[in-house]
Amino acid sequence: MYIIFLLIHFLFPTNGREQGPPPEDSGLFNEFEYYYDIYINESMIALPDVDPKYEIVQAVYISGNLKLSERELLIFFKNINTFRYGIRVNNTNLESLSFLKPYIVNNLDDTVNSVEIINNQNLKTIGIDFENCNFCYNNILIINNPKLDLKEECDGIIMRYSSYRTIFGNHADCGCEIKGDFNKFLTTMSPSCWMLFGNVTIDQNSNLALLTEKMINVTRINGGLSVTNTIFTNLSFLSSIEIIQIDAYKSQYLANIDIINNTNLLTLGMKAKRDGLYLTIRDNPKLCITSQDLDNLFYGLSLDSNLDIKLCFNNETSSYWCQLPDSGDLNDMPDGCHNLTGNLVLDNNFNFANSYKLYDLQLIYGSLTITNSSLRTTNMFSSLQRIRSIEDNTIPLNVLNNTKLRKLFSGFTFKGIESGMAPTVENNINLPVYVVFCSFIKTRKAAIIKKNLQNCGDGSNIPVPKYDRTPYNIDVFRGVPIYFDVSHGSENPGGSGMLNNPWDRNSTDVDYSYDVETTTENSEKAVSFLFVTAYVISAKYHPTITENSIEIMNNPYLTKIGIDFEACRFCEHGLNVKNNSQLNLAKECDKIIMRYGSYRTIIDNLVDCGCTIRGDFNDYLSTMSSKCWMLFGNVNLDDKSNITLLQEKMSSVTRTNGGLSVTNTNFENLTFLTFSTIEMIENDPQKSEKTAEIKMTNNPNLIFLGLNAKRDGLYLTIRDNPK
Repeated sequence: MYIIFLLIHFLFPTNGREQGPPPEDSGLFNEFEYYYDIYINESMIALPDVDPKYEIVQAVYISGNLKLSERELLIFFKNINTFRYGIRVNNTNLESLSFLKPYIVNNLDDTVNSVEIINNQNLKTIGIDFENCNFCYNNILIINNPKLDLKEECDGIIMRYSSYRTIFGNHADCGCEIKGDFNKFLTTMSPSCWMLFGNVTIDQNSNLALLTEKMINVTRINGGLSVTNTIFTNLSFLSSIEIIQIDAYKSQYLANIDIINNTNLLTLGMKAKRDGLYLTIRDNPKLCITSQDLDNLFYGLSLDSNLDIKLCFNNETSSYWCQLPDSGDLNDMPDGCHNLTGNLVLDNNFNFANSYKLYDLQLIYGSLTITNSSLRTTNMFSSLQRIRSIEDNTIPLNVLNNTKLRKLFSGFTFKGIESGMAPTVENNINLPVYVVFCSFIKTRKAAIIKKNLQNCGDGSNIPVPKYDRTPYNIDVFRGVPIYFDVSHGSENPGGSGMLNNPWDRNSTDVDYSYDVETTTENSEKAVSFLFVTAYVISAKYHPTITENSIEIMNNPYLTKIGIDFEACRFCEHGLNVKNNSQLNLAKECDKIIMRYGSYRTIIDNLVDCGCTIRGDFNDYLSTMSSKCWMLFGNVNLDDKSNITLLQEKMSSVTRTNGGLSVTNTNFENLTFLTFSTIEMIENDPQKSEKTAEIKMTNNPNLIFLGLNAKRDGLYLTIRDNPK
């Protein structure tokens, strides 16, 4: 067996690649990598004697009429998930390739393909879970397998490889490719085509009868759709299509759905969902778009939309859709709206009693104007995700002359605006408008931001707004408990509590709010008794004296805080938690971080909210506790970083709150650093004192990342990594 193994390595070609491991002391050696190509062919009566501990191999070549069973192949490949130089399966008698479990696959030799499956006469199914192959790169080649039916496997292949694939000559391919002019292609298109690749272009030369005949079995378009200059009254000939999609992140080109200048078009008459395309619907004078149409057209990723449409509600309109009258007044807005059509106006007549209606609002098809109001926050829009213009010459977001406004769409719920008009935020003297927010609200035109407290990062210093001691209105949100349910007046302990009810008081009353204090040396095991009062907490003093709204210090018996910080929507300024010897914050950190961002001081408790990086990261790492599960600050890896030390110290880190820099290293990937344990790299740019960045530059040997960390709230730079 050993002689056969040697012959495989030395007699078969290796395409010029060096075989064998690097020196074990080089820093590049990985004990779980097998440093030779694997050949499996019809001359073999047994598989190579490869240690089952190996997870990474070089190239894999499988060919010929194999005498090996599927069970033997399954056991051999059980732990192998990384194929450094690709997979080729050709001219075999295999019926399935389900024994392969790839997670990472790179280019095969000098081709553009990472996986090649060619001329396998008995192959009926591929069986590879491409959805799990998170790092399957480049092209896949599947050709001339006469029994292979791909219809059930196309979703996974398309999701992973998008337009980077070559598939033809099989029993059932992944759809039909449109070649040349669509009207001419349609005449020869097979009626068995169930998916089309390319752009479906319908115009004044299109034949309605031919469209109705040929498109009846098409359920998917992977590409664009254009319907322009037709005389059709509806598009019911496309009613069988379930989805029109493209992977905007991986596709070689972007695509559109364009429905333009159709003078007789009354209704769409199709139910196709859109995912990953631009959308333009305009200049169709008779067309009426329903809420069902919009649900379908905005089903998935919307790159942008250019709409000038008329909306029509009917008896099939879902209850979560609401139509705002021309008044634009909140008082006229129905309850329970998720999607709102119309132009909503909040001004000096804003009615807090009705503001709960905005809490569940997610989408506005129209515009939002906030002008001359006394609002200090827009937290009543806590679920708002997008504003989409549906008519020309209407500013989608107009925030003007609000002297008390201090916060606008805080958090990461709001994702942007789709419009051809520029949003305007102007003359709000206490409102800081940060750079990140400016990028969120940019439409096809740059936002007009001026005369606010801060304007998209102008100047290096952030001005301090005039301190406002008046508490926020606390009746904004649905679900706030009625005061007599949670407190009783001292004069009537068993009564309704109406004598002690600040809900009915004027907001300027000096007794409207008060401070809750406990001694710093107390015997409480939790401060969850504050859950009632912890809905509105402002700083006790002027910010020039202290920046904290809550201080929890020197409580030797405190084991948990217990405050629901997620419900404390108006907890402002800082949090100070220190010197509580039995306090374990591991399970409470998420809500604390969500509410306070970087405005917190948490030290010297039993378990703090992570560890703060001090000074140079490489120096800090040598003394870092192995119990650190979250890091605050910038993780900087460079040519001085020690892989062994990183493996040891970072094994328990699941989150970094700050930046990550990988520059000038010799790493081939970041799996050597056990970074796969990190789940999230995050920073709150709306509350953090400084912005952060993930930066990966000038790493000449870096082949792939190999980390699963998600990014939230950071800039991203990846460049000058040639491999």
